[in-house]
Amino acid sequence: MLKLISTILISFVILTGNLFAQDDIKITFLPFNSRYYDNLSPCYIDSSLIFVSNKRISGIKNYVDQNNKDLYHLFKVKLKPDSSWGRPKMLDNPLNNVLNNGQLWFSDNGNTVYLTRNSLDSYRQSKKRGSVNNLGIYVSRKDPQGRWSTPEPLPFNSPKYNTGQPALSPDGKYLFFVSDMNNGYGKTDIFYSENINGSWSAPKNIGKMINTPGSEVTPYYHPSGKLYFASDGHGGEGGLDIFYSLHTKNGWTEPVNIGTPYNSPGNDYAYFIAGSAEWGFITSNRDGNESIYRIDPQFPTFDSIAPQKEIEYCGTLFEKKMLDKDTARFEFNWDMGDGTFERGIKVHHCFPAPGKYHVVLKVTDKEGEIKEPYISTYDLDIKRKKQIYISSPDTVKVNAPITFDTDRSFFGDFKPDAFYWNFGDGFKTKGRKVTYIFRKPGVYTISCGAISSEQPDEKMCNSKKIVVTE
Repeated sequence: MLKLISTILISFVILTGNLFAQDDIKITFLPFNSRYYDNLSPCYIDSSLIFVSNKRISGIKNYVDQNNKDLYHLFKVKLKPDSSWGRPKMLDNPLNNVLNNGQLWFSDNGNTVYLTRNSLDSYRQSKKRGSVNNLGIYVSRKDPQGRWSTPEPLPFNSPKYNTGQPALSPDGKYLFFVSDMNNGYGKTDIFYSENINGSWSAPKNIGKMINTPGSEVTPYYHPSGKLYFASDGHGGEGGLDIFYSLHTKNGWTEPVNIGTPYNSPGNDYAYFIAGSAEWGFITSNRDGNESIYRIDPQFPTFDSIAPQKEIEYCGTLFEKKMLDKDTARFEFNWDMGDGTFERGIKVHHCFPAPGKYHVVLKVTDKEGEIKEPYISTYDLDIKRKKQIYISSPDTVKVNAPITFDTDRSFFGDFKPDAFYWNFGDGFKTKGRKVTYIFRKPGVYTISCGAISSEQPDEKMCNSKKIVVTE
């Protein structure tokens, strides 16, 4: 039975089988990776990376699978202040099972952890005839002294199927996970359970918008409202690719492939974002073994950010020579050149569109003493303001998807290479049109910037305030 344990974990966790341009992303092969063993499923907390590895843990007595690879355990490595990495160390009991361990997830406050592990925790049990050692999800809690409790199984674990790869929503209400239970759409599907009064509900399949006849694995629910996951059933670069979907009132949106260089011709999965989407990690076998890579989006800085001006072509017109005339005696009639007319010594007028307008002012003496009317003409060239115009509602609800686009922008001779967004809450992304979900009420300043494709030193950036309400 031992020989089957690692096979289940590998097929379940590894599965053999936006957004950014290449120059906008720095991908770093982490120094503790090795060609002699696999590292996968990263989770970052408290300046430390916790991951799964089949690195040999004993030089005296060691158990291996049928491929002569060691079993999987949890390791922890510290990120030092100088951005270098320490030496990985295996996590202590009770978080590490004697047999296989898989992806884990911490609650938002770090005091609860959900673990993937074999249901049997001894070699003797796993060797018994007829024993079934499927993967399950377990929960452990930290006491005031910082000690972890013995992990307890979640109620939907079963000897009939595998469950694993837990990912908790930021509010702790939903737990997403992967299973090969019978009522799925493919080899492995993504399911979720709801926390109701402290208890986890029966699992529900997340649906066929996300799940396919293939394999969907490693879900990750980001605070922005995006559910990231890996799939080999939605097409892409090759093998497993990373996608995301948004949950709306109409259900989950069609998955979006996050593209290269995140995805490669190999398997790419277990995407984890640290902080507010500034940087993160993925697992990939693009260079051979399953290894962990750090991802750093290379966002440009914009020193000058101007509040956007509303798109209107308005101004005040007057004839300087006539300002001292008796407004009661004279009548001022303006032909605005756009098919409309105005009256008054000064007129504020909004033209319907940019263009050239021939404006005529005709001043007549209502008392008739001056027979000939005074005529003055103006040739106006109305132009659009050069700016990135952010189109979106001014007020939105918390947890409601909102779309931002730049379709009404005017660039003149400026040719943007791409659009870089900052949502004012630490989250950044890229694209001409983006969708975002705010998780907290408040007033946010949204900015969108671009760099000239012809003059890299030339930049443009504008901002807009929106109100997010409960």
